[in-house]
Parts: sequence; structure tokens; C-alpha cells
Amino acid sequence: MTYWIFSSHSLENIETGCRHLLWGFFDPDYVSEEREKLKDKLNKNWRNFLRKYNQIKPFDVAVFQIAKTGEIHAIGVIKERFFDDQTPIWDIELKSKRVLFPWRVSFSAMIFSREPVVKKFVKIQDYIDGYGLGVLESHEFNFILKAFQEKFGDIFIG
Repeated sequence: MTYWIFSSHSLENIETGCRHLLWGFFDPDYVSEEREKLKDKLNKNWRNFLRKYNQIKPFDVAVFQIAKTGEIHAIGVIKERFFDDQTPIWDIELKSKRVLFPWRVSFSAMIFSREPVVKKFVKIQDYIDGYGLGVLESHEFNFILKAFQEKFGDIFIG
């Protein structure tokens, strides 16, 4: 089992993902004109992203963090990963009427809190800038899981 960190700049994106039991990552070819400056970073890190993305497996666990604050708002058990260029989910996709995050991960279960469960900048292995994807070390994950257990009661992610 791998513990992942999925970062976002927006609490609303995390909340939307939890509501749909879904997360999505940018594709450089899908970036909107407003985010054109992000395209160079995405292109530079594309191969690293694909390598990591392809390592995501069912029953892995993802922790959702606000990138600039370290606030952790959600945790979820991964169901599958897939590509979907047809279904806009997030506000920015709905406004632009096209998918911007087609590299998707679905979840079998998620726990979300509008208030941060814990605020901690964690050590992230092989973090992929622009995509907000990295691997958590098990001791960092255990610290986060303990915070979720204190807030929500006994939960077990094995």
C-alpha cells in the first residue's frame, strides 16, 4: 500500500472531489488560457507525473492538502485510476465547459472536513510540482491518520 499526497490550491476543489469521490490531475494539453504560465511546469514534469500516476493502485490511500498552507482536509481510499476527457466536475471545468483534469482517481471512501484536520508541512518523496502529487512516508501518514482518528473517532486504514 502506498500513501499519497494530493495537493490543491483550493478547499473548494477538495470538497468537490470528496462530493464526487473523485480527483483529477492536469494534462498539459488541456490547460486553459488563464493558466498558460503553468503549462511550462506541467510539460517539464509530465513524464515524472505519468510514472507516479501509473503507480497509483486500488486500496492505496490519498491525503488531501492545501498546497501553500499545509492544511490537511481529507483522506480517501483509492478505488481506481482512469482517463476521462468528457466529464467536467470542478468549477473551473464547468465555467470553461471542458475538462482540465482528465487524469482521474476515484475513491471507494473519503472523509472530509472544511476545517483543517491538521496543519503540517510533511516530507514528500518525489513531489511533482504543478501536479500536486507525491508519496508520503509511513510515519508522516501515521501522524495524519492519528489526527483524523482524534477528530472523527476510530477509523482504520490498514
